[in-house]
Amino acid sequence: MNHSFFRPIDWVALEQKQVAPPYRPSYTDDYDLTHFDPTFTDEPVVFTPDNPEKIAKIDQTEFEGFEYVNPLLMSLEEPV
Repeated sequence: MNHSFFRPIDWVALEQKQVAPPYRPSYTDDYDLTHFDPTFTDEPVVFTPDNPEKIAKIDQTEFEGFEYVNPLLMSLEEPV
């Protein structure tokens, strides 16, 4: 990070939560979008197509290395 704002930050200590972040945005709830540009938040929602033919046409290389597992789903799959 070459910007003067970022130079004094110890990124390793910050990542390990050993120091307080230099800026912590305030928010009212989990859906507070005040820190996002309306250019993006006003866009219409476009869902991923569920048609396998359309999905096959999507460049899958853009998702390489991406992995997400919903923690709620994991807890539902665990044996009771």
